[in-house]
Amino acid sequence: MQAGKLNKRVTFQEPLHTDTATGGQEEDWGNDLTVWGGFRPDRANEKEGGGRLEATVTGLLRVRGSNETLSINEDWRVLIDGEIYSIGGIINPDQRGRELHMTVTRGELV
Repeated sequence: MQAGKLNKRVTFQEPLHTDTATGGQEEDWGNDLTVWGGFRPDRANEKEGGGRLEATVTGLLRVRGSNETLSINEDWRVLIDGEIYSIGGIINPDQRGRELHMTVTRGELV
């Protein structure tokens, strides 16, 4: 993987679940992991719903493999340019853990 193609600082966040006083659970985000990544948007969609326009952007995020990045899974989220993206899938293309490719999506269609 060429270092020049990893031109964005991306921050991964793991979901944290804590019990509330009423017996429920509250979700928060923590254990931030910031690394260099390369992001390429692939497609964007729009749909009108509830009187407003909802948009999604889907793309491919590539990061170097490390002990930390190999612990990321689809429950986590990633911040790219200050925007929150969900992780849809993670591929280890060479099966050696040298790099990871992730399908990420920002926004929701209603």
